Amino acid sequence: MNNPALAAAFALMAAVGSATFSIIIRKGQRYGNAATGVLIGMLVGTPILLAATALLWVPGWWHPRAYALFIAAGLAGPCFGRMFIFLGIHHLGVSRAIPLKSIHPLAAAMLAYTILCERPGPFIWGGTILIVAGCVAFSLKRKDDTSWSRRHIWLPLAAVVTFASGAILRKLGLGMLQSPLLGVTFTSLAGLVFFLGFSFVMPRSYRPDLRWGKAWYFYGACGLINTLTFLLSFHAIMRGDITVVTPISSMAPFFALVMSHLFLRDVERVTGPVVLGTVFTVAGGAIIGWRVL
Repeated sequence: MNNPALAAAFALMAAVGSATFSIIIRKGQRYGNAATGVLIGMLVGTPILLAATALLWVPGWWHPRAYALFIAAGLAGPCFGRMFIFLGIHHLGVSRAIPLKSIHPLAAAMLAYTILCERPGPFIWGGTILIVAGCVAFSLKRKDDTSWSRRHIWLPLAAVVTFASGAILRKLGLGMLQSPLLGVTFTSLAGLVFFLGFSFVMPRSYRPDLRWGKAWYFYGACGLINTLTFLLSFHAIMRGDITVVTPISSMAPFFALVMSHLFLRDVERVTGPVVLGTVFTVAGGAIIGWRVL
């Protein structure tokens, strides 16, 4: 079911969804920590996925080996990946954390080259490297800028590793079972179970707080948007190569920058390096999209 143009379209829509949920995270951080955001998002989205899977179930969906890959992807993506990026957004802001996470196309491309035997051309590699250059620009800061610290840059970079690994696992699973809905359901359910267990060993100040309040409105909406984004991402991965889909999905920084300027003027500072990094990142994604379309 390889359709590069349709895969690129799904990936671009996933980029918009990713930028949107990052804005909601930033707005809701005053009402709950990162773990609270991750868990509420999962608690809202996973039951909907389970109900949809039960309603649409067909016998051909039974495939234990694919389930195992989706579960492993759940540990990499919804659990640790979201946790790292939520913490990154809290400490660095949307306009830095999301673009730094965008370095993961390079990691995903190298894994796809090694494990999936994908062979992207020079334009794909060039666009991916341009995205990485944009991420470097985002790590620049002025001496008098005390709004963030370089010691927190490892958070979105850790998300890079987990999300890239998760993409490979999802591609392998979808190669065995071509059902994005079932893939998202197993991945999300596994992430929820793993994260619930992991939350008990977190430092007390980092543990999720599920008491009813405004955090449920912000992070609940974030969970719904992220579930839809996840579905779009699965459809993109099923229809195209990782080396094409992942960089296009990483165009989220452009949308995040625009949304930050519109909705987060009181908490976000869009500086020259941020704009430069976004230009590089978007240009890299555009080159890859041009080669596909």
